[in-house]
Amino acid sequence: SQPTRAVIFEDCRVPLSNLVGKEGDGFKIAMQGLDGGRINIGACSLGGAQYCFEQALEHTSVRTQFSQPLRDFQSVQFKLATMATKLITSRLMIRRAGLKLENKELDRTVACAMAKKVATEQCFEVTNECLQLFGGYGYLKDYPIERYLRDLRVHQILEGTNEVCLLYTSDAADDL
Repeated sequence: SQPTRAVIFEDCRVPLSNLVGKEGDGFKIAMQGLDGGRINIGACSLGGAQYCFEQALEHTSVRTQFSQPLRDFQSVQFKLATMATKLITSRLMIRRAGLKLENKELDRTVACAMAKKVATEQCFEVTNECLQLFGGYGYLKDYPIERYLRDLRVHQILEGTNEVCLLYTSDAADDL
């Protein structure tokens, strides 16, 4: 499960020798890592969704209804195709953002925000559809998909909510 915790420093004194940057620059320093953090969260969503997708492919190949595998039904095929498309789209957005960040391109911040929003939303949707394909089993703790669903949901909040990412995109809309 996602190890998300609160870290609280109350009345904490940091010796001058342990200070990172200059006093008062903490927020600015934290913001410098946000672009990479957004790529990381998107990649985490992608990894979780990819795992669930692979589990769903296997499950729909062996689970039968009306004497045929679930995967033989056109509605299931369409769901799998849609999920595969969302995974590829997310992967491409994350890679694009990573290249822009690595090359220090001017639009790297908006690219990272867009990639984080797209990947976390689409990968959550993929995981939700995977859970649906498992039926009632998908919701049981015996199957890991229910845990992935919870973990991937929080990714839409971490490293700046997806709504904040939309603000970055909106601010740069004229230049896109």
